[in-house]
Amino acid sequence: MAVTIRDVGARAGVSQATAARALGGYGHVSAAVHTRVKQAAVELGYVPNSVARALASGITHAVGLVVGDIENPFFSAVARGMSNVLDDNGHTLLLANSDEDLDRERVAIEALRARQVDSLVVVPSSASASPHLRAAAADAPLVLLDRTIPRLAVDSVTVDNKGGARRAVEHLIEHGHRRIGLVSDEPDISTSAERLAGYRAALLGAGIAVDEHLISLGGPTPEEGYRAARRVLEAPDRPTALFTANNFMTLGAMRAMRDLDLKVPRDLSLVGFDDLEWTTLVDPPLTVVAQPATELGEAAARRVLARLAGADGRPRRVRLETKLIIRASCASIA
Repeated sequence: MAVTIRDVGARAGVSQATAARALGGYGHVSAAVHTRVKQAAVELGYVPNSVARALASGITHAVGLVVGDIENPFFSAVARGMSNVLDDNGHTLLLANSDEDLDRERVAIEALRARQVDSLVVVPSSASASPHLRAAAADAPLVLLDRTIPRLAVDSVTVDNKGGARRAVEHLIEHGHRRIGLVSDEPDISTSAERLAGYRAALLGAGIAVDEHLISLGGPTPEEGYRAARRVLEAPDRPTALFTANNFMTLGAMRAMRDLDLKVPRDLSLVGFDDLEWTTLVDPPLTVVAQPATELGEAAARRVLARLAGADGRPRRVRLETKLIIRASCASIA
């Protein structure tokens, strides 16, 4: 039969409740009793019931992460970064997927809260502070990752989206391009809105009027990126260069260019946002704005640990820098 906490208490000469406190790390237990109970557990080969321990202590040492699309390699890297830090500090990461849908996000958050996670990290699918996010923030530490919600006073970890997008478009301008298209998902999330703002700022900063016909928006999938790219590339006066605002938009745009028999950079210069392994494997390798995905996850995990350790005060807004990586997908024009 399995060894129980009662057996451990009996071997150590203490009550079941005292043995549970000693092994669970909650309540007051003297150092001597803690040592006896721990030794008894080792001698008996006791394996603690983590569910029962969580119910008794109210601490699960689990952190929930809700991402927009688990198939997106960017979010995989973010989750890896979080896991690296949490594992080293005795916490487990539980991952859920919202499919960039507000109802699915609500279900995912409610499921993680039902499992009594100690904290939540969420990539919000909307720029509005939904009731389920407010409820989660009132119940346990909440950290917003990658995206922000202006009216929700919680910690957030993001990158300089506007600055990164501006530098990408400035790079195309430096190559002589003035008709620069943008392919992005809808600006109802902060990352898209900030990258659109960076695109506009680069053009206006160079004295180039923003042509709204060169801006093509779609949903958050490569298929939507494909359709958005085709709209702008099939226009009578197509752009000479394209900025794609995330890796799914880049994939969709590259498929559209292939189907339209447009070559990079001969027919169209291209800069994308996100540096993934495949961007160096295509021919030519793509110039990209790299954001530190793994470091984003690590920073989010550190904010979680700080809050769980009792850190208080105003919400912290951590913002990491991006980097333009120049490769071979841009050509100069006269």
